[in-house]
Amino acid sequence: MTITVVHSNPVALQSGVMRVDRKFHLGMLRYADGLDEPVLTVNPATRVGQSIMDPIEVPLNELPYAVMAIRTGADRLPLPSELPPLSAVIGRSTLVYGGDLGAAHLCRALHVPYVLMLEYDLQTQIAVTTLEVTGQARRLVRSARCIWQHVVEGIPQIRAARSVHCNGFPVYETARRHNPNCLLYFDSRMSSGMLIGQDELEARVSNSHGRPLQLLYSGRYEPFKGALDVLRVGVNCLELGLDIELHCYGQGSLREQMLRTAAPWPDRLHVHDAIPYPDLVRTSRSFDLFVCCHVQNDPSCTYLEALGSGLPVVGYANAMWRDMCQASGAGTCSRMGDAGAVAARIQALSDNRAMLADMSARALAFARSHLFESEFDKRIEAINCMAREGPEPR
Repeated sequence: MTITVVHSNPVALQSGVMRVDRKFHLGMLRYADGLDEPVLTVNPATRVGQSIMDPIEVPLNELPYAVMAIRTGADRLPLPSELPPLSAVIGRSTLVYGGDLGAAHLCRALHVPYVLMLEYDLQTQIAVTTLEVTGQARRLVRSARCIWQHVVEGIPQIRAARSVHCNGFPVYETARRHNPNCLLYFDSRMSSGMLIGQDELEARVSNSHGRPLQLLYSGRYEPFKGALDVLRVGVNCLELGLDIELHCYGQGSLREQMLRTAAPWPDRLHVHDAIPYPDLVRTSRSFDLFVCCHVQNDPSCTYLEALGSGLPVVGYANAMWRDMCQASGAGTCSRMGDAGAVAARIQALSDNRAMLADMSARALAFARSHLFESEFDKRIEAINCMAREGPEPR
């Protein structure tokens, strides 16, 4: 018997090596160390041309967990030929953690207990599905499909789950209406060893006078991440006469547009390629503020990872950052889509360095209370508890 993790993160298995996202692998190491039973992860196999954000390669014989790659179709569900082996794996599981790849449906059919992992509320699902679609009719069709899937499949899966683990405030508020056993957690890669040191933070804040205010954005260069809006914030800051530098690190479809937007200010606005996460953590510590213009409610790990570098977040008031901003006191919220308002918030913090210092200290304190280790440990404890309850009644 195993505890089977079913996750949407793609993996590539070739010549005895697994290629996978660094954060996912670190999480699986944590599960393997803390769960009471052997762990197997089931993931979609990477498709031709599909990239992995922060890839690492690990020999399969060095893994403390087993891994199974499932070929999927355009709908991100297993190909018909993959259903028998997936069903067999789920049928042998003590508990399944996650509902991707149609696993929740199989668990219910096979009477196997499962704990859902959820990241997106309905509003975010609709936003992700329709953001890059052209044409009102197509957007309406996709929105209707999301609503139908949520009502017909999503809510029953939430109700039937032994527990629901909710990544972030928006989906937690949704899920607990349908299942009383919900756990709120925040997903990030920020471990205790990655936090900025107190002395380093105080030195950075005290030395911020007399130099350009350093603004940072990292993440995907995609519309739903508001990456182009970040450059607009930078332009607004410069038009206000602020002494700032903005550096962006990432990759995505908006890169060329971002480069064109930054071109008139080559010494002030910089668009870089993505760098490995450990390098990004070290780089982040030299900045003063994180600019985040996410236009959806996704529970991005960006927030905690910025806070862990002692960076207050100035951003749009999406449902996730609005609630985390209130809980942490480590940043500001502006109206969605209003880059000028975000720039005005930056100006206020530039003029009030005592407030900036206070927010920086609050950022570090909040990140310290929600570290990678502690967030995973509370999830592991909950999974073990659910697994000990035994099989589902038939």
